[in-house]
Amino acid sequence: MTSSISKNLNDDDLTIMVSDNYTQKGGLSQSLQPPIILDNLRPLSRENVTRRLESYGKNIISTYKPLTWYIVLYHSTVHPFNVILIFLAIFSGATEEDYSSLVILLIMVFLSVGIRFVQEYKSEVATQELKKMVNNNATVIRLYSPPDNRDPSYEDIEMMDRGETVEMDIPLEDIVPGDWVRLSAGDLIPGDVQLISSKDLFVSQASLTGESIPVEKFTILQQQPPIISDYLPINTNNAKLNYSELDQPNLCFMGTSVVSGTATAVVLKTGPNTFFGGMAKQLSVKRTPNAFQKGIRRVSYMFVCIMLAMMPPVLLIQGFLKGGWKDAVLFAAAVAVGLTPEMLPMIVNANLARGAINLSKTKCIVKKLDSIINLGGIDILCTDKTGTLTCNKVVLINHFDHLGNVSKLPLYLGYLNSYFQTGLKNLLDVAVIEYFNSENVDGAYISQNFFKVDEIPFDFVRRRMSVILESSKDDDCRFLISKGAVDEMLTCCTNIYVGKDNVSSDEIFPTSDIIPITTEILKNMKDLNESLNNDGLRVIAVAFKDMKKCSEFTVAHESELTLVGVCAFLDPPKPSTKPALQELFKYNVEVKVLTGDSPAVCRKVCEEINLPVKSIITTTELEGIDDAKLEEIAESGTIFAKLTPLQKANIVKALKRRNHIVGFLGDGINDAPAIRESDCGISVDEGTDIAKESADIILLEKSLMVLADGIIRGRITYGNTIKYIKMAISSNFGNVFSVLIASAWLPFLPMEALQLILQNLLYDLSQIAIPWDRMDPEFLTHPKRWSARSIVKFMIFTGPWNSIFDMTTFAFMFYYYKCQDPHDVYKVRLFQTGWFVEGLITQTLIVHMIRTPKFPFLQSTASLPVCLSTLAVMSAAIIIPFTPLNKYLGMVPLPGLYYSYLLGVLVTYWFLTSFIKWVYIKLFKEWL
Repeated sequence: MTSSISKNLNDDDLTIMVSDNYTQKGGLSQSLQPPIILDNLRPLSRENVTRRLESYGKNIISTYKPLTWYIVLYHSTVHPFNVILIFLAIFSGATEEDYSSLVILLIMVFLSVGIRFVQEYKSEVATQELKKMVNNNATVIRLYSPPDNRDPSYEDIEMMDRGETVEMDIPLEDIVPGDWVRLSAGDLIPGDVQLISSKDLFVSQASLTGESIPVEKFTILQQQPPIISDYLPINTNNAKLNYSELDQPNLCFMGTSVVSGTATAVVLKTGPNTFFGGMAKQLSVKRTPNAFQKGIRRVSYMFVCIMLAMMPPVLLIQGFLKGGWKDAVLFAAAVAVGLTPEMLPMIVNANLARGAINLSKTKCIVKKLDSIINLGGIDILCTDKTGTLTCNKVVLINHFDHLGNVSKLPLYLGYLNSYFQTGLKNLLDVAVIEYFNSENVDGAYISQNFFKVDEIPFDFVRRRMSVILESSKDDDCRFLISKGAVDEMLTCCTNIYVGKDNVSSDEIFPTSDIIPITTEILKNMKDLNESLNNDGLRVIAVAFKDMKKCSEFTVAHESELTLVGVCAFLDPPKPSTKPALQELFKYNVEVKVLTGDSPAVCRKVCEEINLPVKSIITTTELEGIDDAKLEEIAESGTIFAKLTPLQKANIVKALKRRNHIVGFLGDGINDAPAIRESDCGISVDEGTDIAKESADIILLEKSLMVLADGIIRGRITYGNTIKYIKMAISSNFGNVFSVLIASAWLPFLPMEALQLILQNLLYDLSQIAIPWDRMDPEFLTHPKRWSARSIVKFMIFTGPWNSIFDMTTFAFMFYYYKCQDPHDVYKVRLFQTGWFVEGLITQTLIVHMIRTPKFPFLQSTASLPVCLSTLAVMSAAIIIPFTPLNKYLGMVPLPGLYYSYLLGVLVTYWFLTSFIKWVYIKLFKEWL
């Protein structure tokens, strides 16, 4: 804490009062208990501060508590796929004497939970580190009190009697209602405050309203002091947000920041009682399930339903054919376990974790792994405008004469005005100076030609400011340069310069081609101003006056000015926005702009970035309409302007009801409800805490290009996940068919339990590299969503075809090699070895068949890790029967003729599967 002693207060310091219509908690006219006038509008004493800290609590808004490791572990474990495997593991252990299935299933769950836990906990730690990087203090004025570590001295007592004050820097969380705060450029507003005094104060309210241009804030005279209690007001839980309060010129709000100027203010509300806090409370409800969560739930239900549907017929067939109902129950349980892709949770989480790692390389922090697939599934991206599409910086983009032609004179005179004014330069002054310097004009040389004689400061009544300059070369050359709002400037201009644009560094002030302003010229100027405003530009007019006969200067001299033109300002689009939008359009993502800024500004920005605008919707068009009409408007609109935070969230809801997967990119407090409502909420590291806490993904670079890269990565992650699900469940479904036929046909087991476990384990190993696989470019061009119906359709259509080759192998081994006698151990083992090899190789080959709708190896080749893993597994299938392991596995070496048969099976399998794939795509217009 730092402090400095300031003067004692006197009555002159208390002549500016603040309004009594904005009281603690809820805005207008609430009861306080008990009411205490704020010490005649004096700073607080230490005793006041202590009481109010105890009553109101810390000045903290928190809708989100950092997740501890055990909470992350719990969420990583309680996943629908994990729950299914845990249930099957318990069921398998309870119904079988062999516990190998139980162990394998639990290992899969352990690996799945571990992968998800490590990645999500790392993201949680990274998110918290971002918050720790921000350490904000505020400067407060309080009545002097001696330090606690010593007794008051005589000087201390005298200072307290005189009411002397001390300025100190304290953490924002220690601010209490009634505190006086000093505000200057760059400061965050520490609470909801009312101005006591101000000078040239401009505040950015973009985080609350979305308006890109800072707003002017100033004190209002002849007001009553606020009434603030030492205790919380009654009826504090039902306060409603009143957005009209944001427009009051003497109120500033928590979460906004000072752009320029200085002020002293009294704090009216802190923490959860602020306007910001009221918005945060709206986010405390449980978040609705997103598209990924709904999809996972449906797929999980699908697995359960398939298992329940398959178990009764298997049980009945086995019971009646074999006669042993106990064995039939165990076999039915084994079928249920065999139907479920046991590596599904691990593969899904490995895919998500790899996606998160790749996104981190593109400057993204993934807070929730599930959001990666949602990011890839986005077909509509709703985005804020300020700072996302635009630079969040006001720049001068052009300068015109009264006819709308580009003219240098307004720029030169505007530069001199901005350069020589001694008040705090606002954003427009900075923009003029930066633009002027960027035009390769020697500003230092021009400014050296003049020196300032006097200035007439800006105020909110005149809405202009003037400087009086004298030439350093000629004492008789003295001019007044004024710039300000167009309407106010036109009232004090009687003449206009209509000459050619031949201004130079040496001859700036024109002396000819000056004529009186006519009605026609006045109309032209107003039309020009309106036209530029409709284009979303902020306009100021520039004028001058010859002052060589004057020695004293007042506001009265701002008359009979000569108008030279206007300067136009805009928050311009980022250079990366236009190419990023083209990239999003390439991947069929529709972009909608949801902003609190004006329609004209939005339309201008959209024109600049080539964003097609279907229609523009304003807040008034959304009031009092039903859900059906809102959905229609949300679907057809491109720009939604002047929206409240709740309206932004409602637009997102409406789009979701239309079966869209919706992403929302924003960084402000006003964006948080929509971020939370979306399927994939995205914020930036410089965004407000509440926006980052509501988001699923945090961009370390506020660029749509980074987001476009993330969408591609999300689609790759989805593709690799869905290809595993489809290949695993179709293969398993085919295996169940094969086992059912074999159990009804053969007098012995088609494969020993240990052989079956090894086959499944090797097959699973061949799929471990799937997260490293690539996707065909055509797959990435369209957003995808989870569809349980599509998975079932795929399983039923493609699964049984796998059994054809199992049946041919059964027939080949049964009739050619005479593997028929259950008492002939060699023949039984030969049969089992033959099916083990054929089944494992065809299952592994299906990885390449299903991963792409194209012909594998010819039109589309898997990544190197997938090729190596599948090659290694197929090689192991051929080699294992010839190794010493065959004694433990109950296998025997296969004769050479078998491998000729196997080659024929694989070639036929490749062609038949390719044909089935072609038929499936023709029928259903999809593959993955």
